[in-house]
Amino acid sequence: MEDFIMANTTTTAKTPSNGTVTGSSDYDALNDQVKTLKSDLASLTEMLTDIGVRRKDETVEAARARAKRMRAEASDRYDDAVDYANDARDQAFDAVRRQPGTAMAIAVGVGFLAGVLSGRR
Repeated sequence: MEDFIMANTTTTAKTPSNGTVTGSSDYDALNDQVKTLKSDLASLTEMLTDIGVRRKDETVEAARARAKRMRAEASDRYDDAVDYANDARDQAFDAVRRQPGTAMAIAVGVGFLAGVLSGRR
């Protein structure tokens, strides 16, 4: 097993019993691997950031589209309710014009019923 001192940027070469020189080349290889890992990590970070931004943009766009559809649907329902209320009002006015006596009798009956119910409290 070889011992490396990594506190310095340079190491002394050691010659094992077989006569090969090690140390500096191992350090350089390790240093190159660290640089590659840093570069890969930076690339991954950038890629994840891009994915996050793209997903955020897609989510915001989908929410806007849904809000637009919901506003249109709410507007349509409001218009339908207004039309229904106007039709009911017109029918009531027509009924009063055609049968004013019946309309008066109904109004008196409703008034009497409201008076009886409020008088019991």
